Amino acid sequence: MLSTYGISGKKYLVFLLLCQLGFLVVGMLSTFLYVMKIDGVFDISDSVISFVFCLLYAISALWIGLFWESFAKSIFSVYASKKVIFQKWFIIPILVLCLLGAYTTNGILLTKKFGDILIVNLSPLFLAGILATLATLLLIGIAIREILKDRKTYIQSQSKLSELRKKYGSEALKRIENSIALAYNKPIANPLPPSQGFTVIGITSKPWYEISDLPKVKLLEDNYKIIQQEAIQAREINTLLKPYYYPGVNMGGWDSIYLIQGGKKVDKTNTYFPKTLEILELISNHTRLETAELLVLKPGEFVKPHRDPASSFIICQLGLSIPENCGISVGGELRTWEEGKCLFFDPSYEHTVWNYSDKPRVVLLVVFYKPDLTNIEMDFVHLLDSDELFEEVTIS
Repeated sequence: MLSTYGISGKKYLVFLLLCQLGFLVVGMLSTFLYVMKIDGVFDISDSVISFVFCLLYAISALWIGLFWESFAKSIFSVYASKKVIFQKWFIIPILVLCLLGAYTTNGILLTKKFGDILIVNLSPLFLAGILATLATLLLIGIAIREILKDRKTYIQSQSKLSELRKKYGSEALKRIENSIALAYNKPIANPLPPSQGFTVIGITSKPWYEISDLPKVKLLEDNYKIIQQEAIQAREINTLLKPYYYPGVNMGGWDSIYLIQGGKKVDKTNTYFPKTLEILELISNHTRLETAELLVLKPGEFVKPHRDPASSFIICQLGLSIPENCGISVGGELRTWEEGKCLFFDPSYEHTVWNYSDKPRVVLLVVFYKPDLTNIEMDFVHLLDSDELFEEVTIS
């Protein structure tokens, strides 16, 4: 329920796993001590075993509390005030009551000198479980009420949108429709900027860019035939093409030839792309670039929706060989390539690509820094990238 992207989310996840590990270890220790006492191996007092069980109560309460807190963040992520109220007046009191009930019952049972210490210590857990079950049922009731309320609001919004669509047309309501789809978890793809990875605050963030955002890149379109010819000749040399693997997204559906990596020319491929590299060098005098490669998407391939970790880049793809039935979706908006034309997008938005034809799709992919970054900011982002503090910008 809680996003595990970013440092805070990962720390939260580690804390949950440590609680889980602690629960298992202390639980096994409690059982071990009890068995040793019954078998007469150790002469352990009831108070020691009781203390270990009390520690188990505390760990379990913390563990449950963290999960409930993440559940609250998931339900009330938009309504900050509701989230605070839920955590302050619902989660914390329930956990305190469970712990007080467990400790009080444990103390009373111990003073009565019951013979079976295991039953004595498990009784509070049973009572706490009853309280937790009742609290969870109440939470489920609240969630169902919110779902029904949201459904009613969604139906009303769709009715109103239908009226406005007839009056003003679909294009005028496109952003509102996408926003409603996102709010009710019905988007084609997540259109929001990323919440994970490294983000430079204050720079432009949008899924699609136009050639007017990077005007010097028009040199690629103007010299498309030259670039295409070099690409055709390079592809005929089988040793140049290398498979690109993106675990969990695509396993070998891409082949690529790197021309530039980390802002530097790749020596092994320099001689095969002399004109292309000259054009890229002219562009880099005005618009700084990080990577350039010939990218081949094999026939019949579909790349799962994914995001790249850094939001400081714009990917440019110049169409070189574009068969039918292939395309790309970024932030839920679908487009396709044209030979001799560039597509520009921010890869930190959720995106997917496909090639359902029987021929390869070939593009020249160039990764540019966003133009509103300063040179100092670009240097720092490059430093992070070269030090692998976040993964290399991936490709599509």
